[in-house]
Amino acid sequence: MNGKTAALRLLAATALALTMTGCASVKLSMSDGAGGGTSAHTAERAQLSAALTNLEQQPWVDASAEKNDGLMTMIFAVGGPSPKALANTYLEAIESTPEQTVLTVRRDMETTLSEAWAIAQLGRDAARGSQPVKSDLRTIEAAIVETRESRLVYAETMSMLAKRDGTVDRAEIRRMKAGYNQAILELGRTADALSARLKEGRKTNVASGASGSISSN
Repeated sequence: MNGKTAALRLLAATALALTMTGCASVKLSMSDGAGGGTSAHTAERAQLSAALTNLEQQPWVDASAEKNDGLMTMIFAVGGPSPKALANTYLEAIESTPEQTVLTVRRDMETTLSEAWAIAQLGRDAARGSQPVKSDLRTIEAAIVETRESRLVYAETMSMLAKRDGTVDRAEIRRMKAGYNQAILELGRTADALSARLKEGRKTNVASGASGSISSN
Protein backbone atom coordinates (compact mmCIF):
# COMPACT_ATOMS: atom_id res chain seq x y z
CA MET A 1 0.00 0.00 0.00
CA ASN A 2 1.48 3.39 -0.95
CA GLY A 3 1.79 6.24 1.55
CA LYS A 4 -1.04 8.29 0.05
CA THR A 5 -3.43 5.35 0.14
CA ALA A 6 -2.46 4.52 3.72
CA ALA A 7 -3.10 8.10 4.85
CA LEU A 8 -6.49 8.19 3.15
CA ARG A 9 -7.50 4.87 4.68
CA LEU A 10 -6.48 6.07 8.15
CA LEU A 11 -8.70 9.13 7.76
CA ALA A 12 -11.48 6.95 6.39
CA ALA A 13 -11.22 4.57 9.33
CA THR A 14 -11.33 7.49 11.76
CA ALA A 15 -14.45 8.99 10.17
CA LEU A 16 -16.23 5.63 9.93
CA ALA A 17 -15.47 4.72 13.53
CA LEU A 18 -16.76 8.08 14.77
CA THR A 19 -20.09 7.50 13.02
CA MET A 20 -20.53 3.84 13.98
CA THR A 21 -23.00 2.51 16.53
CA GLY A 22 -23.01 -0.79 18.36
CA CYS A 23 -19.65 -0.63 20.12
CA ALA A 24 -19.73 1.99 22.83
CA SER A 25 -15.97 2.32 22.96
CA VAL A 26 -15.53 3.37 19.31
CA LYS A 27 -14.69 6.98 20.14
CA LEU A 28 -11.35 7.84 18.62
CA SER A 29 -8.95 10.12 20.48
CA MET A 30 -6.02 11.79 18.81
CA SER A 31 -3.49 11.85 21.67
CA ASP A 32 -2.06 9.13 23.87
CA GLY A 33 -1.63 11.11 27.03
CA ALA A 34 1.37 10.83 29.31
CA GLY A 35 3.89 8.07 29.35
CA GLY A 36 5.41 5.95 26.63
CA GLY A 37 5.85 2.74 28.62
CA THR A 38 8.81 0.40 28.98
CA SER A 39 10.71 -1.18 26.12
CA ALA A 40 8.53 -4.29 26.51
CA HIS A 41 5.38 -2.20 26.17
CA THR A 42 6.88 -0.42 23.16
CA ALA A 43 7.57 -3.79 21.51
CA GLU A 44 4.01 -4.97 22.20
CA ARG A 45 2.65 -1.75 20.74
CA ALA A 46 4.77 -2.22 17.63
CA GLN A 47 3.37 -5.74 17.27
CA LEU A 48 -0.17 -4.43 17.51
CA SER A 49 0.51 -1.74 14.91
CA ALA A 50 2.15 -4.26 12.58
CA ALA A 51 -0.82 -6.60 12.93
CA LEU A 52 -3.18 -3.81 11.88
CA THR A 53 -0.98 -3.08 8.86
CA ASN A 54 -1.25 -6.74 7.85
CA LEU A 55 -5.03 -6.64 8.20
CA GLU A 56 -5.21 -3.54 6.00
CA GLN A 57 -3.36 -5.23 3.13
CA GLN A 58 -6.49 -6.38 1.34
CA PRO A 59 -6.14 -7.35 -2.34
CA TRP A 60 -8.77 -4.88 -3.48
CA VAL A 61 -7.36 -1.79 -1.71
CA ASP A 62 -4.84 -0.23 -4.11
CA ALA A 63 -6.82 -0.75 -7.30
CA SER A 64 -9.93 0.72 -5.71
CA ALA A 65 -8.01 3.72 -4.32
CA GLU A 66 -6.64 4.53 -7.77
CA LYS A 67 -10.15 4.58 -9.20
CA ASN A 68 -11.55 6.67 -6.31
CA ASP A 69 -8.74 9.00 -5.32
CA GLY A 70 -10.74 11.88 -3.83
CA LEU A 71 -10.32 12.46 -0.10
CA MET A 72 -14.01 13.12 0.51
CA THR A 73 -14.91 10.01 -1.46
CA MET A 74 -12.58 7.88 0.66
CA ILE A 75 -13.83 9.31 3.96
CA PHE A 76 -17.55 9.63 3.42
CA ALA A 77 -18.08 7.10 0.59
CA VAL A 78 -19.86 9.75 -1.49
CA GLY A 79 -19.84 8.03 -4.85
CA GLY A 80 -17.13 5.74 -3.49
CA PRO A 81 -16.77 2.01 -4.08
CA SER A 82 -19.47 -0.18 -2.60
CA PRO A 83 -18.69 -3.64 -1.23
CA LYS A 84 -19.98 -5.05 -4.50
CA ALA A 85 -17.64 -2.81 -6.52
CA LEU A 86 -14.72 -3.81 -4.31
CA ALA A 87 -15.66 -7.47 -4.79
CA ASN A 88 -15.60 -6.95 -8.56
CA THR A 89 -12.16 -5.34 -8.29
CA TYR A 90 -10.98 -8.25 -6.18
CA LEU A 91 -12.26 -10.91 -8.59
CA GLU A 92 -10.68 -9.12 -11.55
CA ALA A 93 -7.34 -9.18 -9.75
CA ILE A 94 -7.41 -12.90 -8.91
CA GLU A 95 -9.33 -14.24 -11.93
CA SER A 96 -8.37 -17.78 -12.88
CA THR A 97 -10.25 -21.05 -13.37
CA PRO A 98 -13.43 -21.29 -11.24
CA GLU A 99 -11.76 -23.86 -8.99
CA GLN A 100 -8.60 -21.83 -8.48
CA THR A 101 -10.50 -18.58 -7.97
CA VAL A 102 -12.63 -19.95 -5.14
CA LEU A 103 -9.54 -21.49 -3.51
CA THR A 104 -7.83 -18.07 -3.58
CA VAL A 105 -10.89 -16.41 -2.04
CA ARG A 106 -11.08 -19.01 0.73
CA ARG A 107 -7.38 -18.64 1.48
CA ASP A 108 -7.63 -14.84 1.61
CA MET A 109 -10.71 -14.99 3.83
CA GLU A 110 -8.95 -17.29 6.29
CA THR A 111 -5.86 -15.06 6.30
CA THR A 112 -7.91 -11.93 7.01
CA LEU A 113 -9.88 -13.66 9.75
CA SER A 114 -6.70 -14.95 11.39
CA GLU A 115 -5.23 -11.44 11.33
CA ALA A 116 -8.36 -10.03 12.99
CA TRP A 117 -8.14 -12.63 15.77
CA ALA A 118 -4.43 -11.90 16.19
CA ILE A 119 -5.20 -8.22 16.76
CA ALA A 120 -7.88 -9.13 19.30
CA GLN A 121 -5.33 -11.28 21.19
CA LEU A 122 -2.69 -8.55 21.15
CA GLY A 123 -5.31 -6.05 22.27
CA ARG A 124 -6.29 -8.28 25.20
CA ASP A 125 -2.62 -8.51 26.16
CA ALA A 126 -2.45 -4.70 26.09
CA ALA A 127 -5.59 -4.43 28.22
CA ARG A 128 -4.04 -6.75 30.81
CA GLY A 129 -0.75 -4.85 30.75
CA SER A 130 0.25 -2.20 33.23
CA GLN A 131 0.32 0.73 30.81
CA PRO A 132 -2.27 0.60 28.01
CA VAL A 133 -2.46 3.83 26.01
CA LYS A 134 -5.02 5.43 23.73
CA SER A 135 -3.20 4.33 20.58
CA ASP A 136 -3.91 0.71 21.59
CA LEU A 137 -7.61 1.49 21.60
CA ARG A 138 -7.41 3.33 18.27
CA THR A 139 -5.72 0.31 16.71
CA ILE A 140 -8.50 -2.02 17.84
CA GLU A 141 -11.15 0.43 16.61
CA ALA A 142 -9.47 0.61 13.20
CA ALA A 143 -9.36 -3.20 13.12
CA ILE A 144 -13.11 -3.33 13.73
CA VAL A 145 -13.66 -1.05 10.72
CA GLU A 146 -11.34 -3.15 8.54
CA THR A 147 -12.89 -6.46 9.58
CA ARG A 148 -16.43 -5.22 8.98
CA GLU A 149 -15.48 -4.02 5.50
CA SER A 150 -13.74 -7.31 4.75
CA ARG A 151 -16.81 -9.28 5.82
CA LEU A 152 -19.00 -7.27 3.44
CA VAL A 153 -16.58 -7.57 0.52
CA TYR A 154 -16.03 -11.29 0.98
CA ALA A 155 -19.78 -11.87 1.29
CA GLU A 156 -20.33 -10.07 -2.02
CA THR A 157 -17.45 -11.99 -3.61
CA MET A 158 -18.83 -15.35 -2.53
CA SER A 159 -22.33 -14.43 -3.65
CA MET A 160 -20.94 -13.59 -7.09
CA LEU A 161 -19.11 -16.92 -7.26
CA ALA A 162 -22.24 -18.75 -6.16
CA LYS A 163 -24.28 -17.17 -8.96
CA ARG A 164 -21.58 -17.26 -11.63
CA ASP A 165 -19.73 -20.53 -11.11
CA GLY A 166 -21.69 -22.47 -8.52
CA THR A 167 -18.46 -23.05 -6.58
CA VAL A 168 -19.90 -21.61 -3.36
CA ASP A 169 -23.20 -22.38 -1.63
CA ARG A 170 -25.28 -20.31 0.77
CA ALA A 171 -24.26 -22.42 3.76
CA GLU A 172 -20.60 -21.52 3.21
CA ILE A 173 -21.48 -17.83 2.98
CA ARG A 174 -23.38 -18.07 6.26
CA ARG A 175 -20.42 -19.80 7.93
CA MET A 176 -18.06 -17.10 6.67
CA LYS A 177 -20.29 -14.33 8.03
CA ALA A 178 -20.64 -16.10 11.38
CA GLY A 179 -16.86 -16.45 11.69
CA TYR A 180 -16.30 -12.78 10.94
CA ASN A 181 -19.11 -11.76 13.28
CA GLN A 182 -17.38 -13.63 16.11
CA ALA A 183 -14.08 -11.88 15.39
CA ILE A 184 -15.79 -8.47 15.28
CA LEU A 185 -17.55 -9.23 18.57
CA GLU A 186 -14.23 -10.18 20.17
CA LEU A 187 -12.58 -7.03 18.87
CA GLY A 188 -15.44 -5.02 20.34
CA ARG A 189 -14.99 -6.70 23.72
CA THR A 190 -11.27 -6.00 23.52
CA ALA A 191 -11.95 -2.33 22.76
CA ASP A 192 -14.30 -2.14 25.73
CA ALA A 193 -11.68 -3.73 28.01
CA LEU A 194 -9.03 -1.26 26.86
CA SER A 195 -11.43 1.66 27.31
CA ALA A 196 -12.19 0.53 30.86
CA ARG A 197 -8.46 0.23 31.69
CA LEU A 198 -7.79 3.70 30.31
CA LYS A 199 -10.59 5.14 32.44
CA GLU A 200 -9.18 3.39 35.51
CA GLY A 201 -5.77 4.87 34.75
CA ARG A 202 -7.20 8.39 34.55
CA LYS A 203 -9.00 7.93 37.89
CA THR A 204 -5.80 6.65 39.51
CA ASN A 205 -3.84 9.63 38.20
CA VAL A 206 -6.46 12.06 39.50
CA ALA A 207 -6.50 10.35 42.91
CA SER A 208 -2.69 10.38 43.09
CA GLY A 209 -2.60 14.05 42.22
CA ALA A 210 -5.16 14.88 44.87
CA SER A 211 -3.26 12.86 47.48
CA GLY A 212 -0.03 14.64 46.59
CA SER A 213 -1.68 18.04 46.97
CA ILE A 214 -3.00 17.14 50.42
CA SER A 215 0.40 15.79 51.55
CA SER A 216 2.20 18.96 50.43
CA ASN A 217 -0.17 21.02 52.51
